[in-house]
Amino acid sequence: MAIVFSENPEKDLWRELLQFSYDANISRYVKKKGLTIDQEAINCITGSFVQAYEYYRSAQDANTQIAPLLLYYGSTNLLYGMANLLSGSKNTIDNHGMKIFVPEGKTFIADIGIRFLSPKTGGIHVFSRALGYTNDLTGFGDWKLKEFLDSIAEINSDYTQCYELQAGRIAMLDVFNTPDGKVEKIYYTEENKEAILSLFSDVDGLTKSYLNITTANEYWTNREYFVLRHKLNGNDISELSYSGQPFIKAGHRKNGHLVTLPTLLNMYISLFALASLCRYYPERWSPFVINDTTGEKLLVEKLLFFARRMIPNYVLNRIIDDNVQYSHNKYSENSTIKLVGEDRVQELIDHKVKEYFEKQQLTQTVHR
Repeated sequence: MAIVFSENPEKDLWRELLQFSYDANISRYVKKKGLTIDQEAINCITGSFVQAYEYYRSAQDANTQIAPLLLYYGSTNLLYGMANLLSGSKNTIDNHGMKIFVPEGKTFIADIGIRFLSPKTGGIHVFSRALGYTNDLTGFGDWKLKEFLDSIAEINSDYTQCYELQAGRIAMLDVFNTPDGKVEKIYYTEENKEAILSLFSDVDGLTKSYLNITTANEYWTNREYFVLRHKLNGNDISELSYSGQPFIKAGHRKNGHLVTLPTLLNMYISLFALASLCRYYPERWSPFVINDTTGEKLLVEKLLFFARRMIPNYVLNRIIDDNVQYSHNKYSENSTIKLVGEDRVQELIDHKVKEYFEKQQLTQTVHR
């Protein structure tokens, strides 16, 4: 990931995106891809990017009563503009490609159901294909909003706390460099050990990427952790969170399939569910925003913040075919922690123990 320093990351990110609100820039971009484009498609793209920006700008100052609606429509315009830009033509979209079901008597907003529709011309399917995800979502049955929230690393700790879970679908990795190569750790407790082990079984490509997972104890803190060592030619299946910390993500078992969606789709589908609730079920949404006592509102607000910041960045990266992130942080040298090997650790411990007993023996001799 390339970090781009900015005094105002959100503003500069949108400045990059809004270059595609100009006809000439669109024509140049499409020409470089070896495509042709007509004026109607250009007008569609420019309008989509400008409208997306206005929705997002309005969402910055909006409260939770309407922010999901603004962000969903802003994201829809942004993804539509992206899809048309990448194809050099106007994509046909007939509907959202999904709908929600609001169950009665449930405590949490995240218990609402989601069903995918219209695999050819539903918006979510058109956008998914433009992002490189080609599976037909309608074949995986019904979902709950919780399943999409559970797959977003940036809100994972809030998710497990809100719904009182030992572990979600995300495992954050602590990375260390050793003489034997990179080692990744996942800390656990006796309470959540089995939940994390269950997560491993649903991580696509885990056994091809890593050697057999072992456990160890951190002697200076007495914390226990799983040790993940990469196979020599294994692919790196980890992803980077907004903070830069890597993580692995487990999929969901749906109709006999292991389904792992990109973070952008998890965020977009979650926005759709919240926006639909906000727009069509104000009798449920408004009391939740005003009177929530479960803490779920804090989780929703954190999702809205990260969606506003990250979805445009994902779209820009797809357009420029690169992985950049705008940040307040200035360039600094990488700080690498180098841990010694186990044999060297034992050697150092033996040396310290020997030194201690020699001092004890010397002290006893002096006092005699």
